[in-house]
Amino acid sequence: MEVLTKAIIDARTWESAQAIADGEHQSTCPKTTHSARVADLSVDAQGALIGRVDAAWRADCEHAGLGWSFFNAEDQIVNQGSKSQNFVSSALMGEALAVREALDSALELGLVTLHLESDSKLLIDTIRSTNFAH
Repeated sequence: MEVLTKAIIDARTWESAQAIADGEHQSTCPKTTHSARVADLSVDAQGALIGRVDAAWRADCEHAGLGWSFFNAEDQIVNQGSKSQNFVSSALMGEALAVREALDSALELGLVTLHLESDSKLLIDTIRSTNFAH
């Protein structure tokens, strides 16, 4: 019930930010916000959760909405959060920031293993292809 209520409130906030007044697009961008929900962090046998991240980007004001959820082995949400971020230069940057926020959240929760998923093929390919050895 809590998740549905938050989703409805967020959807209404997004719709009002997208409203068209007198045939012109409103130029106001959402303010930066952050929210999180935590439940029992029961992990799978390997001690890992599945983290799923996503972002939505508004090019007109360089603003992104970031979201992440952690799921246990039974595919139940055990932690989730969202954040809005100003000064985001691209959709890819928004996706990368969502990953960073999920990783920061995992560290705060004391997780040592996390399986991360994203719908941004470009981001995942970039992360996988990057050589971090110096």
